[in-house]
Amino acid sequence: MKKLVSLFAALALLLALAAPGAAAQTQPEAGRIYLYGETHADPACLEQELAAWDKYYKELGMRDLFLEVPSYTAQFMNLWMKAEDDAILSRLFEDLEGTAMHDQNVWDFYKAIKENYPETLFHGFDVGHQYNTTGTRYLIGLALTGQMGSADWDETQRAIDQGKQYYQTGDAAYREDCMAENLARAFEALPMGASVMVITGSAHSNLYTADYSTGTVPCMANQLRAQYGAALQARNLSDGIDYTRAGDTQLVRLAGADYTAVCLAGQDLRGRLPGYASRDFWLVEGAYEAVRALPANGDVLPYHNFVNPVELGQVYRVVYTMEDGGTAEYYYRADGATFQGEAAVTGFAAEAA
Repeated sequence: MKKLVSLFAALALLLALAAPGAAAQTQPEAGRIYLYGETHADPACLEQELAAWDKYYKELGMRDLFLEVPSYTAQFMNLWMKAEDDAILSRLFEDLEGTAMHDQNVWDFYKAIKENYPETLFHGFDVGHQYNTTGTRYLIGLALTGQMGSADWDETQRAIDQGKQYYQTGDAAYREDCMAENLARAFEALPMGASVMVITGSAHSNLYTADYSTGTVPCMANQLRAQYGAALQARNLSDGIDYTRAGDTQLVRLAGADYTAVCLAGQDLRGRLPGYASRDFWLVEGAYEAVRALPANGDVLPYHNFVNPVELGQVYRVVYTMEDGGTAEYYYRADGATFQGEAAVTGFAAEAA
C-alpha cells in the first residue's frame, strides 16, 4: 500500500510538470499543422518522421507533437518524459500488446524523442483504444490526485466514451470524425499561433479521399483541409505523396487560350517507377470544353495512378521528373474512357492546339 501511495504522489508531481503550455514556442511561421501519414512501425516512415521533428524542434522551436493515440495515452507519455526511468512507457507497451504499435521500432522512436528532444509535449487525438486498461488507470490517477472534474478528466472521459462506442459498433466513419474533431480541439487549445506536427496512419492523411473503411465521410486530413486550408501541410509517407505544394498555380496554354493549373500533389516515384524521380499532378481549371475534341494521342492513364479522385469533365496535367533531372509533361482529359476494363483519362497533345 505504501508503494501505491508513493506511485500516485509521483504521478501528481509529474501531472503538474507535464501540464499543457509548459513548453514555449518561438517558431517564425505560426499556426500550421504539419501532418505525416505512416505505415505504423515502419522503420522508413519513423526515420523520416524523426528527421522532420528534428527540424521543427530545432529550427522552428516547435514542441507539440500529435500522435494517433488517445489523449490519456499521450498524457502518460508526457509523464514518462519527466520520469527518470521507462516504467511508464513499459506499462503502455504492455497495454499495446497485439497492436501494430507494440513494436521495437516504435519503442526506439519514442526513446529517441525523449533523449534528443526532451521538451516535446505529446497530444493524442484518437478514440479511446485500451480504455479499460490505459484509460481506466489514467482516470484513477486523476481521481487520486484531486483532478476529478478537471479539463483533463473531461477529455479522458470523452476519449473513453468514444472508444466504447467505436468498439461496440465498429463504425470507422465515426472514428474518422472523432479523430478530426479531437485533433482540431487540441490544436485550438494551444497558445495562439502555435504550430504542430501530427503523426497518423497513412489512410487518414490524404487530402482528397474518404475514410478507408466505409468511404462515407472525408478522411481526417480531408476534414482538416476543409477547416484549416493552407495552414495544413500533409504528406503520406507510405505512398510517397506530398501535399505541401497543393494550391500552387501556374498558367498553361491549351487550345489557344491561357488556363490556370492548380497543383494537387506530388509523388515520389523512386523505387516505384524505374528511371523516374517524381511526378506532380495538376488540375487545369475550365479547360475541358476547349480540348474535348482534340485528337487523342494514344496515351491513357488509369485512375488508380492519381492521388486525387478523378472527375469527369476535367483536364489534368501530369509532370514527371526523371532521375537524370529531365522532365516530361502530359495532358489528359477525363472523358469516360476505359483501359483494360478500368476507368482512365485520355491523353492529348497540348501542342496540337
